[in-house]
Amino acid sequence: MTLKAGAARATVTPPVGYTMGAWGLRQGRSTGVHRDLFARAVVLDDGRSQVALVSMDVCGIPAEIVKAVRARVERLTGIPPSHLLLNSTHNHTTPDFLLGIPTELGVYAAMFAELVAGAVSEASNRLQPASIGFGQGALPGWTVNRQYRERPVDTGVGVMTINATGARPIARVVNFACHGVCDGGQYLEWSGDFAGKMSATLEAWYPGCVALMVQGAAGDIHPFDWWFGNWESRHMHTHEDTASFGRALAAEAARVAESCEMKRNAALAAVSDSVPLPRRKVSWTVRQAEEVHRKLKKDLGPYRGDTWPDGTTTAIAAMRVPALYGSGANELRLAQDQDKPPVQATIQAMRIGQLRISISPGELFNELGHEIKERGGPGVWVASYSYEYAGYISTRKPHEAIAQVPLDQIVDQDKYRRYYGTTTSPFSAEAGEALVDACVELVKEV
Repeated sequence: MTLKAGAARATVTPPVGYTMGAWGLRQGRSTGVHRDLFARAVVLDDGRSQVALVSMDVCGIPAEIVKAVRARVERLTGIPPSHLLLNSTHNHTTPDFLLGIPTELGVYAAMFAELVAGAVSEASNRLQPASIGFGQGALPGWTVNRQYRERPVDTGVGVMTINATGARPIARVVNFACHGVCDGGQYLEWSGDFAGKMSATLEAWYPGCVALMVQGAAGDIHPFDWWFGNWESRHMHTHEDTASFGRALAAEAARVAESCEMKRNAALAAVSDSVPLPRRKVSWTVRQAEEVHRKLKKDLGPYRGDTWPDGTTTAIAAMRVPALYGSGANELRLAQDQDKPPVQATIQAMRIGQLRISISPGELFNELGHEIKERGGPGVWVASYSYEYAGYISTRKPHEAIAQVPLDQIVDQDKYRRYYGTTTSPFSAEAGEALVDACVELVKEV
């Protein structure tokens, strides 16, 4: 049966005046809007099954929002949670409901869930005969492994092209892995970062098109040369940096889209499962961590700043302001959580014709995502940052590098900031490997 497709987007920009999120060094309230935030959705129907892909211009969402969106989508469209991909672009210039919904954001969060579900419903209402094609490109030279700058990174640009009759564009879906941190903490304006710029650019080039960014395994991937400890970068997280990155990604996606072989049929399928992710064990007790945290807070003093200090980049932020990042609060949380049961992480696999998408929560490190692609076989995308935020999921190498570092040293940002993402991960070294194994098994099944 001929494939049908529909796409839509909804503006999810919060009101001006809410506290900005994501950057700890930026504690001020929003004063304006640089670029609107959107929830973008594509619904596909092969006559037997439907799937929906949703991209949200936010850092991440908590379980409460995931539950609300899933329920509302199923009620409006009949699409079950197992066939719904909810992916955050991990944009850092958004409200902060990463781990929960602050009281201030209660009303906005409820409306956010309604708007996201509404975008899916609108896309479903727009279903029409369509053709679909897939392609693969690359964007080398724009990203770096922030822990080990010498290590190769996955720069693949996956592209899904969806057109209506007469080659009229319906949607462009782009899979790429990079932290959404181009817009820096000097701004107090809502913005969609490079993913928002990429989408806006493609939508301008292809009128009537909805352009989605599906974030990949970007847990340890930064834009430009922002590896931890680089004091020499000339990229200062400006809107110009963001625009150049977004345009470059859009140009590569458009190039690939133009060469896709289009087909009128694409079988759809989706499966889901869960995998237990073991907690990270630390060598210190809660009491020891409380004592260190108390002393460091006294010695370092509090941090207060509406925006981050001039000349700051994400590569050096913690070294410049240890009061925020080196207070021992993270080490205390790890000690408090280490004896809790493993986290049951929901994973999914989705098939769209020849494409298969491995879907998982958390900030998956790049090499783990690349392994899923390699072991999963041809035509696999990795969609990390999906569902509710779960924390960093690190490779084994940095875990082993910090395993024997004592509590009073691990808080030293000059020495150990480079391992951020591993030092802050709630999961053990085995967790990433367990997730990869489960994802590979599932993506082969779908």
